[in-house]
Amino acid sequence: MKNNINNELDHRVREVLEQSEVVTDPMHQLGDEVNPKSLLVKAYGLANEQFARIVGLHDVSTNAVMGDCRGLVGLLSKLAVPFSDIKCNDSFPYGFGDPISTSIYYPSDISNLEKLPVINFVGGILSNQGHYTEMITHWASYGFIVVISSNFINSTIAMHLLGFLSLSQMNRDPDSPVYGKVDLANSIVAGHSAGGHATLRTASLSDEALAMVDSDIGISGALSIEPGPLAMGGTVKKPTLLLTGLADVVVPPFTWPSLWLLPLIKKVPAWGATALTATHFSPLRPLVDNEFAGITTAWILYMAKGDASAKEYFVGENYKLAKDTQFIQNTLNPLRVSRNALAKNLS
Repeated sequence: MKNNINNELDHRVREVLEQSEVVTDPMHQLGDEVNPKSLLVKAYGLANEQFARIVGLHDVSTNAVMGDCRGLVGLLSKLAVPFSDIKCNDSFPYGFGDPISTSIYYPSDISNLEKLPVINFVGGILSNQGHYTEMITHWASYGFIVVISSNFINSTIAMHLLGFLSLSQMNRDPDSPVYGKVDLANSIVAGHSAGGHATLRTASLSDEALAMVDSDIGISGALSIEPGPLAMGGTVKKPTLLLTGLADVVVPPFTWPSLWLLPLIKKVPAWGATALTATHFSPLRPLVDNEFAGITTAWILYMAKGDASAKEYFVGENYKLAKDTQFIQNTLNPLRVSRNALAKNLS
């Protein structure tokens, strides 16, 4: 790999993103010492060891501008993710900027690469783009263009469609850093909380509806992390990984995720897993504390790139997700790792 990656588990990303600045290998930037004040349980398990501890081959660039999280909601976000270096942009209500914002993260050497698959991500209600910087930077390092859009409500398909529209325009703009490099036909829609149920709704759209934004758009899969209740699993048209957290009191895993979301996804392959130590704010944490960092990376690599080692977590009789100790495995527990019949029959 191009950077000397340190495999210590207790690293912390500290560099603040500047506009169009290169974000160097996150795991290479981290300090070697555990924060003595940290009260968080470190993420563990097979997927985190394989896909979260080591970043991809690419440094990452972004057009995002981040700073301190200000105002009441900024303070609340710091309380939700204590002892971290969480950052925010100036979008309302974290500042006085436009409440609707879109940013991209992409490999710094993109000019030397072929077209890259897309991850179209939307965060939770009242969230800020900066909250997810570590996770989406990590994804981009594996050779993805990640677009993140927000209007701080994030509950409808609007922000995912805005993400697609923004990338469509940038792909045609000779002055854009991703000009001609966006593979819209190979996109993954993803989201957390409100953005999680928006993901399921976007994955329910017809190809004809998506073509109204850009005829090249094709959704390869969906990644729904701790989704809100405003979706129906029965309408989902794309392969889906739905993740919940056992310690999540905002989206309790035994409620709608287990009632009308995951169980009703029957038209396409679907997988579900509940992380033993995850809270609702786990996706905002540093990678070493984010229980979902590894399995989400495996998912995007499998869905968009057909990566053989990532595929092992989802396909086959002895699929690794069903052995990963980060997630509930007890056969008597209804929240155990599961997959539907279509997923089970994949080879």
